[in-house]
Amino acid sequence: MLSYDRMHKTVIFDLDGTIADSELVFFRIVNDLAPRFGYSPIVPDESSKLKKLHLRDFLLHRLGWRIIMLPLILRAGRAHYHALASQVPVFPGTKEVFTTLRDHGVRIGMVSSSEVRTIRTILETNGLAVDFITHSNLFGKARALKRTLREQSLVASDVVYVGDEVRDVEACQEAGIPIIAVTWGLNSKEALEKAGAANTADTQAALLEQLLAH
Repeated sequence: MLSYDRMHKTVIFDLDGTIADSELVFFRIVNDLAPRFGYSPIVPDESSKLKKLHLRDFLLHRLGWRIIMLPLILRAGRAHYHALASQVPVFPGTKEVFTTLRDHGVRIGMVSSSEVRTIRTILETNGLAVDFITHSNLFGKARALKRTLREQSLVASDVVYVGDEVRDVEACQEAGIPIIAVTWGLNSKEALEKAGAANTADTQAALLEQLLAH
C-alpha cells in the first residue's frame, strides 16, 4: 500500500486511458490499419473482453503471426494518432485534478508511449501543462521511469505514478515507484488488481483524495 505520511512531491501520469479519453480513437486506428496489415478489425462486443487483457496479449491475439510487423504498425498508428490528436478530449475532472495539485505545489510529469509531439498537442488542446515529458517504448516503461528519476533528480519515495494498464502496474513494480491505477481506462479493475495494483481509483475525486492524503 502507498504510504501517506506526507504528500507526494511529484505525480507522473500516463496519457492514454488515464488523462486522455482516447479509447474510441485507438479502436478507430486499429480498424483503419486492419486492411493494410491483414488482421481482422475489432468488433464492438470485443471491447469488454479486451479490458481484461495485457496489451501484449491483445496484440498477439489481434495480429497473430503478423506480430513481426509490429514496428511498422506502430509507426503507422502513431502517425495516424498524431493526425487525430487535436480531437482527443481528456476525461472530465482532469483539469480540476491538475489545478488542485498545482495549488498544493506538486510537480506534474508524464511518461507515456505516445510520441512527445502527440502528447503536447493533446495537453495544449485541452489546456493542460506538465513540468516534464518522457517518451517510453511500448514495453519499456520501467526503463523510462528509471530514466525519469535520474534526469529529474527524483527519489522514488517522493513520486507516485498514475496509470490505467497492467503494463503500468508491472513497470512501476520494476522501477520501485508506487502506483495508483485508475479504473476508467484500458484495463479493468479486476485485471489491475490481479496484476498487483494495491491502490486503485474509480473516480477523479478518489484519485485526488489519494494523491493529497497525508
